[in-house]
Amino acid sequence: MSTIRPRSLPAYLLALPAGLWMFGAVVMPAVLILWVSLWGGTAFGPGNPITFANYERFFANASYRGLIANTFLHTLMLMAITGVLGYGIAYFLVMKVQSRAWRTALFLAFIIPFWTSALIRAIAWVPFLGVNGVINQALMGLGITERPIEIFLYSRTGISMAQVSLYTLMASGPVVYMLAQIPPSLREAAMTLKAPPGVVFRRVIFPLTLPGVVIGQVLVFLSVMADFATVQWIGGNKIALLPNLILNFYEGAQLRAAAVVSVVLMACMLVGTFIAMRVVDIRKLGT
Repeated sequence: MSTIRPRSLPAYLLALPAGLWMFGAVVMPAVLILWVSLWGGTAFGPGNPITFANYERFFANASYRGLIANTFLHTLMLMAITGVLGYGIAYFLVMKVQSRAWRTALFLAFIIPFWTSALIRAIAWVPFLGVNGVINQALMGLGITERPIEIFLYSRTGISMAQVSLYTLMASGPVVYMLAQIPPSLREAAMTLKAPPGVVFRRVIFPLTLPGVVIGQVLVFLSVMADFATVQWIGGNKIALLPNLILNFYEGAQLRAAAVVSVVLMACMLVGTFIAMRVVDIRKLGT
């Protein structure tokens, strides 16, 4: 048992390295971005006056306001799809696969593709989604269509397909952990009382896994909101979302505009995370 008491000097000294890292890697860059977003004047430099004019110009543009709503809707759609798929996969692995060896093998088969970087996995979808790609060849081979379908690549459909494959693991991982923590005696007791399987799931299993569902959805929410690489490679600059707007401003040397969009994106992510944390007490994940 640890003899270090909370809020004692040794406890603060142990937390100091992590605190310094968080300050240098997270807090300072965020403060600098906020500072640049408030630069005013016509000159470009750290001596510029502080003003909210950059934000006023951004929110005065209806296209940018629509882009925020579009990014939220796209993210919510991805959260719904990955949530259902991730929960189904987790439920199957934990509840339906009885053999420990098979469960481990299927879980490894599920997570091994995620050992590569997200950028490589996003680019790997290009040969599948192209006009002469694997999906179109399969559809024509099965006689479902006579000519290639062009909606897969450089479209929102293709972006969504790639992002679902990229982020389903994030939605299912915490649910797998929560499902594994449920004692089998709880389900057996409910079934002994003649509760139908649907009632057991709705009143016993799902409430106990809700913290894992929320954690997974937060991970998907943050990842999709910040994902510019998949939108860039699969969308081919035909689909605009907030992360890509930052990239476009940055490549055009419009640092103040890029900083404004970055702050707006961070604010959206903070609001979404705060709402999720209010829905359920995630501290139950570790109990």
